[in-house]
Amino acid sequence: MIRITAGEWKGRALATPPNLATRPTVAKLRQALFNSIQFGIPDAKVLDLFAGSGALAFEALSRGAAEATLVENGRGALSAITKNLQELNPGRSARLLKDDVFKAEAAFRKFGPFDYVFADPPYAEGYEMRLLGELDWERLLAPEGQFLLEWGPQKSKIESLPDETAHLVKIREKVYGDSRLTTFQRRSAAPSGGETP
Repeated sequence: MIRITAGEWKGRALATPPNLATRPTVAKLRQALFNSIQFGIPDAKVLDLFAGSGALAFEALSRGAAEATLVENGRGALSAITKNLQELNPGRSARLLKDDVFKAEAAFRKFGPFDYVFADPPYAEGYEMRLLGELDWERLLAPEGQFLLEWGPQKSKIESLPDETAHLVKIREKVYGDSRLTTFQRRSAAPSGGETP
């Protein structure tokens, strides 16, 4: 069981998918993620890819985000998100797209541009580099927008993530046990010099 850590729904428990393929973002990492962007969350538009239980989207809404779009296509995860939507009742501030992330880009892009995009993809399937290289970040992210990606060298198919791509620059990377949280920003808005402490 996981719980929302702060805001309007602090302490509320979230339903989680029954299968082990979907990993709820651990509370410590989730808190660190939101601590790093806490001042930008109020009134923000967020996108949660591979949403799982929807923990990141619901945490953002609890902390004051204006809108959250969740993208998921796993049966167990969709069941958990549906239960959480019913329990929390966020109304029109949350929307669920039941589709594959890479097939649904045109659908979710119309709700952007987003201030924050979260992704905690299934490990060992190569999604990290696909996310960086295949999505249209220039249109998905607002000018100051950030992409926050959870991954792990021991579990993923990669040893590291690039410092920059065509439209993104890495600005922060933190290690939490066997997981890493890497934050990218749109190139037009990212400070020169790439990664910062």
